[in-house]
Amino acid sequence: MKPVSKYFLIFLLVAAVQLGVPASMIVKRNNTLKNGEVYKFKTRPVDPYDAFRGRYVALGFEQGAVEWEKTTHFEQGEELYAILDIDSDGFDKIVDLKRERPENKSFLTVRVSYHSRDSVRLDLPFDRYYMNEKLAPRADRAYREFSRVGKQKAYVTVRILDGFAVLEELYIDDKPIHEYLKSIAP
Repeated sequence: MKPVSKYFLIFLLVAAVQLGVPASMIVKRNNTLKNGEVYKFKTRPVDPYDAFRGRYVALGFEQGAVEWEKTTHFEQGEELYAILDIDSDGFDKIVDLKRERPENKSFLTVRVSYHSRDSVRLDLPFDRYYMNEKLAPRADRAYREFSRVGKQKAYVTVRILDGFAVLEELYIDDKPIHEYLKSIAP
């Protein structure tokens, strides 16, 4: 029997890493969907196409920025912990930003997009709802229709576990998007 060459061992190690990274990403997302707490966020429309990843419904959020008149300044790209609370309409909103991971509070890990004197614009980790290529254009039209000012009946549910968020469902007129699309004529 021949001894195992070091090149073969290196090959096995590289193959294990290449399989392990995507597998860990899938496990983390599935764990969040299974065990994460459900949060609801109000949305607004955005452009819907990505040449590399296909069709999706692009999501903008009513609270894309947080009013911030405090003396604390945040740098673009800085990772923060957004403290969440429920508003009077039953939707979740960001009420505070922290640099240190909070204990015993609902929070979401976010990045700073832009910081002005009186507000902080945030990049939320769930801004695209991917769908079947054929259904996405219809879903995008429905989403835009129900996201207009005065007719805001579109929202998403997001599962969050230890600050990590996974978009769970897009709702139009209080129905999951697939159910809503079935209820209207094609």
